[in-house]
Amino acid sequence: MTTAAGSTARSTRVRKITVLRWQDARERRLPFQRKIGAGLTQEEFRARTVEGSLRHIGLTESVHMIAAGLGWPLSRTEDRIEPVIASEAVSSAEIAVPAGGIAGVHQLGLGYVGAQERIRLDFRACVGEPEPQDTIIIEGEPGLRISIPGGIHGDVATCAILTNAIRSVLAAPPGLHTVLDLPPITWCSDRHARSDAAAE
Repeated sequence: MTTAAGSTARSTRVRKITVLRWQDARERRLPFQRKIGAGLTQEEFRARTVEGSLRHIGLTESVHMIAAGLGWPLSRTEDRIEPVIASEAVSSAEIAVPAGGIAGVHQLGLGYVGAQERIRLDFRACVGEPEPQDTIIIEGEPGLRISIPGGIHGDVATCAILTNAIRSVLAAPPGLHTVLDLPPITWCSDRHARSDAAAE
């Protein structure tokens, strides 16, 4: 979600950033489906929310990183979580969700400057999500909307980012850094050509 900050390079003014990450959990591994509460009853969902074992980790941290990249001093953040309730029976290969059961989770990470909401990270993952997508909406001058219909598979994206970040990490000076301290992370054809040659 921190890609949102980098997408503002074309803007002369930014008033608000909204990121939508809506995922169809049927495309993900069973541990992910369980992590978002698919198949639980509403009582079980509430209990796991209270104990903190059911949530998307890192949403608030992403709000802070976007704000840091844009120079916005946040006055407060909010992390809201609620269940996605199945209106009809849905299922993945591993989990069956009856109508009225929990299909997944809907979580909001909000960042405020003063009383104004400036960052909204909208994460929704459920079995049978009808509109899977990754979308960045920049309200500013000019306004901008970047959307990937279907979204990006989280496991594939994580592996790709880790691999493609190696060059930037090796070139960084010693110490603790975030992605804000590194040059843009990109895929590199030369590096992959060398890997392909070695594999042959």
